[in-house]
Amino acid sequence: MNYLQINEFCRSFLPDLSGAELAGMLHGLVGHGFVPEAGRWPQQMSDFLANGEPLGKQAEDDLEQIIAFTQKDYQPESFTIELLIPEDDSPIDQRAQALGEWCQGYLTGYGLIKQEKELDDAAQEALRDMSEIAKIDFSIEDDNSEELESAFMTISEHVKMSAQIIFQSNKAVPMAPQNKKIH
Repeated sequence: MNYLQINEFCRSFLPDLSGAELAGMLHGLVGHGFVPEAGRWPQQMSDFLANGEPLGKQAEDDLEQIIAFTQKDYQPESFTIELLIPEDDSPIDQRAQALGEWCQGYLTGYGLIKQEKELDDAAQEALRDMSEIAKIDFSIEDDNSEELESAFMTISEHVKMSAQIIFQSNKAVPMAPQNKKIH
């Protein structure tokens, strides 16, 4: 699974979302404790993504693969967050915009789950950081591309660590999704 595939999925089935935003949203859901239940998850995703309208068989099949891909990031043996954003050879401003969209999606997905317990200080700070990163603006006025690349990589790694911190703070309590809609 890569950014182009998830972006194409969004163009085909969820045109109001970018691939990065959908990927972030799924990470926010899973990182907050959402576990897709057999038989119920298509309706839950339909509620979250399409105002309750059925997504269709192909969209459900594709979305099931995207969710499984997301869930693998939260398995103990491979606990690492993979950001689905444009590849490193894409212009920095496109990658930065996608990173901001990923963070916005993460916050949206995270907010769809009812908070059962208070987050520890580190997780609260991580959420605040994600909120600030969602506003990222990498205007290319400076020609120092090495410095921009370094800053972007640092911010990207911070996003990954923030998602891990939030997940660790939440993982003790399984969460039930609220009946919220985002589109």
